[in-house]
Amino acid sequence: MAREATITFEQVSTAADSIKTTGGKPTARAVRDVLGTGSMATVLKLLQQWQAGQVRQSQAIDDTLDPGIARAISNQIATKVQEATADTTARLADLQAEAETIITENERQAALIELQAAELSALQEQYAALTGRAQQLDADAARTVADLAAERQASEVARVELAKAELRLEAVPRIEAEIEKVRAELLEARTQTAELHEAAAVATAKLEAAEKARARVEQQLEGAAAQAVAAGKALENERVAVQACQARLEAAAREVVAANDAAEKARSAAKKAGEEAAELRGQLAGKGQPTAEKKPARGAGK
Repeated sequence: MAREATITFEQVSTAADSIKTTGGKPTARAVRDVLGTGSMATVLKLLQQWQAGQVRQSQAIDDTLDPGIARAISNQIATKVQEATADTTARLADLQAEAETIITENERQAALIELQAAELSALQEQYAALTGRAQQLDADAARTVADLAAERQASEVARVELAKAELRLEAVPRIEAEIEKVRAELLEARTQTAELHEAAAVATAKLEAAEKARARVEQQLEGAAAQAVAAGKALENERVAVQACQARLEAAAREVVAANDAAEKARSAAKKAGEEAAELRGQLAGKGQPTAEKKPARGAGK
């Protein structure tokens, strides 16, 4: 965030006018010396604004000249140009000097800022070191207190152990007998341990054999499972085939029923046609013979 300026354009203009009135040259350094505050960059920016206003004021005065006066001073144009060039050159030199001054000031401030940053970093490191040291001292103090408490407890335990040792010294013969007994028990335990090691080795061998057998069984089970899966797939295929056959059988059965119905209808139609044909034959026979012979003929026709 940019820092707010501590001086104004009016202050710079007043100082520059004062310097110009006294016959001095209003440079950024001179204006800052008069003001006694503000940065060189701010003073230079505001002073450039004041100088631009001075140029515009001079041009306005030149524009108000009478044409006759302008023609009268036409011979002095070269001189004015030279003076203006000299003034511009001088102003350029002043600006360069002020720019160099500002650059020097900025470099000095940058160096000062770097120095302050280094000092701040060193102070932060010192603070961190002191904080760490204080924490270490606190930890050491707490550890020392804990060590003292442990030493007190250890001394109490040592006193108790010393009293126990004194009592044990009084019972040395009994303790020696117990030691011999413990040695015998230890020897027996070592013997049992050796036997247990042997039994463990045998059990380990049996376990390895059982593991191998289990692996073989697992392989066989995997093969059987694969065969079962294949058999299941084959059974599923056969089930699908059976279902297809059943569908075909049902379709054939429906066709047979339909054919039977059609045959029954055909038999009925044939029977009816036979009856009609017999009736027609009877009628034809009746027309070709006498009436007395019709009944035997119809009976014969049946």
